[in-house]
Amino acid sequence: MMQMRGRCAALLLFLSLCSCGEDRADTPYGDAERVAAYRAEIAPLIAEINEVEQALRAMAVGSASRATGENLAAACQALDGRIAAVLGQLNTVVPPRKLKQMHADMRAAVELRQRACAHIVSGWQVEQEQSFEAAEPFYVEAETLLAEANIRLLAVDQVLGEIDVALGRHAASPTA
Repeated sequence: MMQMRGRCAALLLFLSLCSCGEDRADTPYGDAERVAAYRAEIAPLIAEINEVEQALRAMAVGSASRATGENLAAACQALDGRIAAVLGQLNTVVPPRKLKQMHADMRAAVELRQRACAHIVSGWQVEQEQSFEAAEPFYVEAETLLAEANIRLLAVDQVLGEIDVALGRHAASPTA
């Protein structure tokens, strides 16, 4: 029994030592080089997410100077390929272990926006065929999905800010 405990303790010590080299904690998010590489890899995707959002807002407002189902549906259809491309690219990025949840939140936010656009397009079709009242539940659901996406993106933005601070500290430290 004593030999078994000794072997287990030795095995645990060995495993903990082996895992240290895999995920050095130069920052609270892991190895600074790996975190910086990840941050650089997702930067263009974040820019594209923001550009799609801005384009959607700009396209949604027509001659009436307010967003309409027709304008929103046209904008969503025009931007759907860009949203799908961002999702595809997010799927190819492998985040550091400690940033997997943030990455999943970012991906979920883009999926929520895509689903919201699908609801808007469906709502506009119903509005054309029936009435605004019949389409309203689609629009309400789209607003709910967009609000959830924005909440997730705010959380992602907060973590990204913390990552930038951690990387700045690491770069300024004498051991970096």
